[in-house]
Amino acid sequence: MTLTSPKPPKLGAADVYFDVPVDPDRDTARKWAVDELSKREYQPGTGSNFLQRFLDWIANLIDSIGGDIGGAWGGWGAVAIAVVVAAVLALIIWLIVGPLRRSRSRGKVEDDLGDPDVTAKELDSAAASAARAGDWNVAVIGAYRALIRSLAERDAIDPKPGMTALEASLAAADAIPSIASSIAIDADVFDGVKYGHLAAQASHYQHILATRDTASRARIEVPA
Repeated sequence: MTLTSPKPPKLGAADVYFDVPVDPDRDTARKWAVDELSKREYQPGTGSNFLQRFLDWIANLIDSIGGDIGGAWGGWGAVAIAVVVAAVLALIIWLIVGPLRRSRSRGKVEDDLGDPDVTAKELDSAAASAARAGDWNVAVIGAYRALIRSLAERDAIDPKPGMTALEASLAAADAIPSIASSIAIDADVFDGVKYGHLAAQASHYQHILATRDTASRARIEVPA
């Protein structure tokens, strides 16, 4: 006699259930949001449209739990859903905008005024070496940074984190009015060279050196 395994009984619709809370508290709702967003399909670059996927997920979340929360809590159900959505959006904005802002701030300090631990003499020496090699872009950028650093070392200006070349020139013009027009030209040249809008020439480099020479002989009228 051949033995056969009994077939599993067929389950009707009424027999199928899911062990998922339908009336989540605040922590459960937040965990659902974080778990869902951590899936690979919601990561940038893994889908055709990350924003659209996120919006679709929000809509599905509201459809799936909105009725249950609304029925259990009445008018407070809509408030609970709004709180969950706002919390998720705030988390995403903080994760994206916060690091981006800090990165941009560090970039300004490094790109415009350079490393604050490097002295004016060191910057000037590096710029002079670039000038001898005919690399006028590097020479102009280094010479302007040396100019600003020399003013900072004399306490004519107080470079702050994130200060741009233009802002430094305005502070220098307040401290030493006699160089106001020349340093404004130097700052404009610096920006043009640094961001690829202008090809530096020997005359630009010499102009910065002349500004620095004038500043070195001038009296500081408004100390930092």
